[in-house]
Amino acid sequence: MSGVHGSIERLEKSVASRIAAGEVIERPVSAAKELLENSLDAGATDIKVTLEQGGKALLTVEDNGDGIYYGELPLAVERYATSKIRTLDDLEYVSTLGYRGEALSSIASVSRFELRSRRRGEESGGVIRVEGGVVTSHSLVPAPQGTRVEIADLFYNLPARRKFLKGATAELKRIVQVVQDYALVCPRTRFRLSNDGKILLDLGDAQSTDEVLKSIWGEEHRSVRAALGDEEARIQLWWNNLLGSRRVNVTAFVNGRRVQDATIRSALNSTGASIYGEWIVMAAVPPEDVDVNIHPAKAEVRFRNSNRVFEMVRKCAEKALLDGGGFSEARVRGEEPAAPPPAPAAGPFENYVPAPERFKRHPEFFSSAPNEPARPAARECTLFPEAGLGPVRRYLGQAQGGYLVFDDPRGLILVDAHAAHERILYEEIESSYSGKRIDTQSLLSGQELPPAVAAGASLHREDLAGMGFTFRLPGDDGDGPGEALLLSVPVLRGLGRLSPMEMLRSAIRGIEEEDDPSKRDREVWWRWARTACRDAIKLGASVSLEEAMDLFDRLERCRSPYSCPHGRPTTIFLAGEKLKSWFER
Repeated sequence: MSGVHGSIERLEKSVASRIAAGEVIERPVSAAKELLENSLDAGATDIKVTLEQGGKALLTVEDNGDGIYYGELPLAVERYATSKIRTLDDLEYVSTLGYRGEALSSIASVSRFELRSRRRGEESGGVIRVEGGVVTSHSLVPAPQGTRVEIADLFYNLPARRKFLKGATAELKRIVQVVQDYALVCPRTRFRLSNDGKILLDLGDAQSTDEVLKSIWGEEHRSVRAALGDEEARIQLWWNNLLGSRRVNVTAFVNGRRVQDATIRSALNSTGASIYGEWIVMAAVPPEDVDVNIHPAKAEVRFRNSNRVFEMVRKCAEKALLDGGGFSEARVRGEEPAAPPPAPAAGPFENYVPAPERFKRHPEFFSSAPNEPARPAARECTLFPEAGLGPVRRYLGQAQGGYLVFDDPRGLILVDAHAAHERILYEEIESSYSGKRIDTQSLLSGQELPPAVAAGASLHREDLAGMGFTFRLPGDDGDGPGEALLLSVPVLRGLGRLSPMEMLRSAIRGIEEEDDPSKRDREVWWRWARTACRDAIKLGASVSLEEAMDLFDRLERCRSPYSCPHGRPTTIFLAGEKLKSWFER
């Protein structure tokens, strides 16, 4: 884990005083991030991370990088000793992930620490052990080329700090994420992660970030990629438009460094389009054009020309949004939208289609007052009831781009088939899932899980089992790693063509985003329902008489038939008496 200059030296006070120092190690993921960055700086092509209890009991990072000279091991655990910078000028041209010489010292001061390493070209290696910041041994030992750092009992000497750590699963999730992040930005490096003897991730060793994304997002992911650059800077980004998601997750890298950057996020928000989903943004700029020495945990940077970076990210994002259907091509070209046709002269047709705020209050539209609570699920309601008429409603056909038109004794009913079908699917999933025992269906053959999904399945196996998922994960059979397979899925009405992998991904996201166990199931089936909405009839699709009547009958049986899950109206009623008044009858 040594670096650019090849030997470790103490920084002069004038340089050390200019470093944005602070509390580096806050939890196991902080230590894992620092060690991964050291390994990458050392040119490692194979990095293995081993954990116990999510890193709380043990965290080991082993690499095949350049290694450290035996005589420099004591300097490696000394504060402000580094091989990556020497002078104040070097701080202006930092091209490595690490540079401050603080990480190993900070980790060794709050753990039982061991560092083994053999420098490339040397015949033997060395080991140094530190407890609570005190060196206990330093000796020559046989060692493979590279470096192995072992951190045991993190914060053992700071019980007040240790008690604020999350549970093992929560800490493990953070480390899984940081390993995935660096696998994306360093696709040619192999990253392996195991916890409590079980392999969770085996990523990288690939030709490109796109290949790694297939492992993380799956072969079926619908991401779009865009790139923009010149001789001075380059932006690459990927957008995975997660259907049904109302969250924006941005993973940003600047010169390979994982950061939280306001400039990049603001550029995405400035596109004027819906940016829900997952974004990966990689910016490459000359080292002298970015200041990395502004945050104690190296989590932020400052661009010397932030406006230029902002514009490049914005244009690149607009291209991705165009390719992914985010907005019209004219908007991306910077053209003004076409002017709408002139409105017709004022007259009775102004009120032909009532606005949502008005039809929701229409006494003939609702059989209950606006402020009454929702009807219970067991009670069936009837749209626009008329006692004693019997089944006299007639389907007339489709109009104005696909809306269904029904003739009813009390007037005309217009139905948005897509919105109506969304409501039907949503309530079918809810009724199948809510408060009931879930039936499962075994897959004909186990479906192989991508590494990232397998990690989530292992982390949340118990919760997922309660939802109807079963797996065979590496180590289950006691005969080696093996493949991670999905064996069965829940059987729920309304899911239509939603694939087993999509169901599982949605379930994992729901579990990870809802901390309250009492609300977790609802978060999961809500995601399933929103994702299943894409199977609804598309507005404008041809609908036969039988299909139209069946759709209306199923909508009538819904608990909340008047709007889709997104809040759009499913039906509009034009009272016959109002039609007569318009025609002065």
